[in-house]
Amino acid sequence: MRVVSVLLLVALMASAAFAMTMGQQQAWKIIQYEGRFDKQGHLMVYILPSGDGGGKYEVAGINDRYHPEAAKALKSLIENKKFEEAKNYAAEYLRKYTDSTAAKSDIPAIQFYLRDSAFNRGPGGAVKILQHALGLKVDGGFGSATQAALEKAEQDDAPKLLKALRASREWYERVYAKRGPGNKFWYVLFEYF
Repeated sequence: MRVVSVLLLVALMASAAFAMTMGQQQAWKIIQYEGRFDKQGHLMVYILPSGDGGGKYEVAGINDRYHPEAAKALKSLIENKKFEEAKNYAAEYLRKYTDSTAAKSDIPAIQFYLRDSAFNRGPGGAVKILQHALGLKVDGGFGSATQAALEKAEQDDAPKLLKALRASREWYERVYAKRGPGNKFWYVLFEYF
């Protein structure tokens, strides 16, 4: 009995470590896509173009309008040539910021889509995208009905859910962000999905 309990505990600890590692890997993948890097592979401060809506600058998509403290900390690390610290800070910040939405799914591809949506549209925006994809009332609150619908959709047809999430992300951009295919930032949101 005791051996079974210890094995169960080890399995639970390993699965928790894997989930954390998966979240970190997903966060780093988003940073690789969102970030600007110098020739040595170091994160750089990027001055945002007019009309971007994210403020004056960003580091790995973490901008000074929506994430002012994190953006300022990252800018300082980069200016002080603490590049490895900047990379780790950005990845951990992004993971923590998006975990509330991404962690609702056990399927890595869906987690990643929700994480990216949460990073770009905030956790509430990601929930709205998810609710729309699931055909639920869109209110941005992740409750038991959203959880149940997500679990059912994942069990029934996860690839279909991913397609619905992409279509709902486009819907969100049109309805809430007032952006469409003619907008200069449109392609960036859908380029790698």
